[in-house]
Amino acid sequence: MKHILDSSFRYKPSFDTDVRKTFERVRRQQQQEKAKDDAAGSHLRVKVLQLDQLKKASGQ
Repeated sequence: MKHILDSSFRYKPSFDTDVRKTFERVRRQQQQEKAKDDAAGSHLRVKVLQLDQLKKASGQ
């Protein structure tokens, strides 16, 4: 994300911003990244367990 002090940062007033288009662009980017990850087969699945669930799973 660009920082306000970054020389490439350009201010865009709110009346000149289309939020719908911004969200559509972000969704497209996320879908492209997901498709690229799926094609490469590089998805990591992590399951988070609570401590008592971990104890039950290990038989303690």
